[in-house]
Amino acid sequence: MYNDGYKVGNLHEHFAQMKTNEKRRSSVGVSPPLAGFERVVWAPDSVLGYILGDIVDIGSETLSIKRRDNKQTIQAKHDDVFPADENLEKTVDDNCALMYLNEGTLLHNCHRRYQKKQIYTYVANILISINPYETQRGLYSNETIASYRGKSLGQMPPHIYALADKAYRDMRRTGESQSVIVSGESGAGKTESQKAVLKYLCENWGKEAGPIQQRLLETNPILEAFGNAKTTRNNNSSRFGKFVEIHFNNKHLVTGGFVSHYLLEKSRICTQTKGERNYHIFYQLIAGADEGMYKTFGLGSPEKFHYLRRGSMNFFARPGNENKILKERFAKGASTTIDPVVDDSADFRNLLSCLGKCGLNREMIMQVIGIVAAVLHLGNVDFVANEDGGKDGSKMAPGCEISCNFASRLLGIDEQQLKMALTSRAMQPSRGGTKGTLIL
Repeated sequence: MYNDGYKVGNLHEHFAQMKTNEKRRSSVGVSPPLAGFERVVWAPDSVLGYILGDIVDIGSETLSIKRRDNKQTIQAKHDDVFPADENLEKTVDDNCALMYLNEGTLLHNCHRRYQKKQIYTYVANILISINPYETQRGLYSNETIASYRGKSLGQMPPHIYALADKAYRDMRRTGESQSVIVSGESGAGKTESQKAVLKYLCENWGKEAGPIQQRLLETNPILEAFGNAKTTRNNNSSRFGKFVEIHFNNKHLVTGGFVSHYLLEKSRICTQTKGERNYHIFYQLIAGADEGMYKTFGLGSPEKFHYLRRGSMNFFARPGNENKILKERFAKGASTTIDPVVDDSADFRNLLSCLGKCGLNREMIMQVIGIVAAVLHLGNVDFVANEDGGKDGSKMAPGCEISCNFASRLLGIDEQQLKMALTSRAMQPSRGGTKGTLIL
């Protein structure tokens, strides 16, 4: 509900009227009480966003507001101050139901709900989701999925499943494609929200698709392994954009899907900011590979590889799994970071399983993982200036033969050809068709 008398644009007029009333009271010797809820407001704060306070004086351009948390008096512009609801303990499922809908009341309502472990709140058809940074039992269970099927928004508490169900019902009703846009800053929970939408649709209308449904769900661990990394703000940050299509037949059942990925942060492979990691797949490989794979791929601790030792070399493990990574695979001084979502060793085993369920046989899986190991070995190949015969250019530095040998073998190419490709440059004319190739 929106009270037109207290819209943001009219707020300064409201305060001006209050000031006029105070002057009238003062002229007849009455103390200006500013009584009632009208004097309770939300004032801007650089740390908390908005703080609760009481108006103690009204100026022509600013208000003097006494903070309720520390009793300090602050100054704020009229347009930056918003009226607060009378009942500060009450919460609503939809912010549009607030008596005064403004930035302060919206933030307060979402905060109060978050304190009650209610991470979802509506703004009409928009769903606000606040990352709880913990597993909430039953929130995404099959029973919860069943309870939201066929329910309109507002019939059940706010949930990502309700939004997914609305998109599905609108698709059936209109016969047109629907989109669910998930946006937010790093660590907000975008990836988990997308996975929840996918799970809801597949569980309700994808069981008859059999392997197709399973493959759609198994794409997430694969994409996260190769496209997610630890940053200073998020241990499982997606470093790429993703557009997921779910295809339905004329019976409105899931028949397939398509995943488009774009804007991958390629530079992260070569260098990382202090405290951040390379992509999960490299650490998963080192932490989770069996002894045979570990030896075949010439693996070692993260400090052995140039592409890994520039950033954090710690492994991740879920609670209870912190001792499952062999000690010799740790870098010197590195440790295990406990995380509720990311587990390098367990996630690698799950990755191998997902690749198999998506149609790759063991030989193909080993080729994929071998390429990952080859990237690590290529990062250890260094170059020096080529001073032989007065030629310009570079050559492979001494001591890089082992890394080059592993890389060429894992990539399935001749070692000498790899050396030439790394130390030479091919130039072709851009006009008139390809006339020849000049190798420098």
